[in-house]
Amino acid sequence: MKRWEKRCKRELFFDEEGNLLDEKPKDPMEVAMRKKISYSCNKFEYLIQLAKNSEQGMNFLYSSLPNLVEPLQKITPATRVEKQDEFESFLGSKIPNEVDIHPPNDIKSKERCKRIRKNKEKKAGSKGKSKQTCRKCKQVGDHDARNCPN
Repeated sequence: MKRWEKRCKRELFFDEEGNLLDEKPKDPMEVAMRKKISYSCNKFEYLIQLAKNSEQGMNFLYSSLPNLVEPLQKITPATRVEKQDEFESFLGSKIPNEVDIHPPNDIKSKERCKRIRKNKEKKAGSKGKSKQTCRKCKQVGDHDARNCPN
């Protein structure tokens, strides 16, 4: 068992290739609690949508919220959940404090980092310029009318 599997509150089912097929909570109480949370969020959202069209309705909703806060604070424990703990609970594993970033090992440029040229530029020549006809001397070459040698 891996270290992160100890903290995981969900059963994960994978296929032979390692793709996640299904994820089920281990605790049936967690399922019931998530349903209640979802229902409560939806109900609050509905009340806000209902009250937002009327200033009187919004004032009523705004003044009623403190009546809910005080009884809830008496019922629930006073523990404060940190954001990282909340994220780790959602993810089902611990978030590392440090991450090692390794340099890429598939760099195709030599010596200094240069822009990787496109196929058209590679075919055109080493300088990346295409052959063109000069308007002054009417010759095909790597120059134009601005820098014509004639």
